[in-house]
Amino acid sequence: MTACPLVLAAERVDQLKVFLHEFETLRAKFTQTLLNEHGKPIEKTSGTLHLQQPGKFNWSYTEPYALSIISDGEVLWIYDADLEQLTIRTLNNDALQKTPVAIILNDSKLEKYFVQTDLGKIEGFNWIELTPRDLEAQYKNIRLGFDVKRLGMMIIADNLGQTTRIDFSDVAKNATLSPALFNFEIPMNVDVIDERRAIKATPE
Repeated sequence: MTACPLVLAAERVDQLKVFLHEFETLRAKFTQTLLNEHGKPIEKTSGTLHLQQPGKFNWSYTEPYALSIISDGEVLWIYDADLEQLTIRTLNNDALQKTPVAIILNDSKLEKYFVQTDLGKIEGFNWIELTPRDLEAQYKNIRLGFDVKRLGMMIIADNLGQTTRIDFSDVAKNATLSPALFNFEIPMNVDVIDERRAIKATPE
């Protein structure tokens, strides 16, 4: 007797919840490919990713250019090493909750910001699709592919028709990470744009 599809769907394991269970840190390498609206690659980059609860992350591109996006949970540093330019911002928690990083960092508010759909198993990965509830979000949807408990891939479709595919490798969950990864020491002779000062100077 063939099982009812509804029963099979109900019995499926929520791969995202399994991955996020007792999540504290994440370390991984990544290869990121940007595809145009016709599915053709237009840019390929690679680097490393480090995440730590609560709200700390270090997303660093190493090839073909050097760009680091780092936060200690309160301050956001965006450093373009090639241009020798650093932008500093206050981390907006509400804005962060709507980004792919927040999906991994904080699952407690996922239902508030996203509608989750189980897409089943496709080409060896169990897929979850997250659609933003905010109609003005910059992403159309975000898909996460899991190989058992390991995050293998993330596919982000934006509202301009472009797609970003991120392939993860050497993924380590709850590894010990250095606190220095989530702080940024400003190098000498760097052009600093501190947007926090601009906000404080704005009259009410």
